[in-house]
Amino acid sequence: MKSFSIFLSVLLIASFGFSFSAFANDSEIPEWVKNNAKWWSEGTIGESDYISSLEYLIVNGIIDVPIPITEVTAAQTKYSDEERAQSFRVTISNIVEPLPVHYFEKFELSTSQPGDADDPRGRMYDFRDTSPKFFLESLPSADKRGFYAFVADWMDRGDSLNEFDIDVDVLDGQSNVIQTWEFEKCEITSYGTYLQDTTFIYQFSGIQDSEIRDRTNFECVGVHLSSPES
Repeated sequence: MKSFSIFLSVLLIASFGFSFSAFANDSEIPEWVKNNAKWWSEGTIGESDYISSLEYLIVNGIIDVPIPITEVTAAQTKYSDEERAQSFRVTISNIVEPLPVHYFEKFELSTSQPGDADDPRGRMYDFRDTSPKFFLESLPSADKRGFYAFVADWMDRGDSLNEFDIDVDVLDGQSNVIQTWEFEKCEITSYGTYLQDTTFIYQFSGIQDSEIRDRTNFECVGVHLSSPES
């Protein structure tokens, strides 16, 4: 599987302009694969989702790329699953009724500049940004009922509520903190539950099937990045 991932990475690089021989019957390529290629080129989906669609073509014999795996060399990460980032732990504070710690599958910074939604740089924090924004995504679950009640309160009377602080810890496979994003004076700007049913988009559940997700968007006044001393 490791060599196959290297093979797909080479295929991805080749799509940028390297010369390689590929044989495929265009009529056999599913429409969703063509859409994935378009969305990837536009930055709408990530590289891992695009590689998954290429894997589908190769496994099902729709495309043949005769590049011997023995000729491929690629750098591999030296970090184990226990050492590298694995999850996001979220703590909301400075509120009347404390909330328990919750875990989310996805945390991403988002741009505050209009018209930059498709710009990959919008997923990074701009040091000049005076109102940092970010979102959290997860698989809705019963243990987050307190969080949903908190979101509902902001939906009903957000303007009358006090802003809160929120810390997002990036944890390794042993639940040690690698870094913490400390957001100050935040508010919830939007929330939604939706069905993720796009084929070959990475699924949080680990099962290649549709799944229900939720997404919460936040806007804050300030942010600080910290990391525990080694």
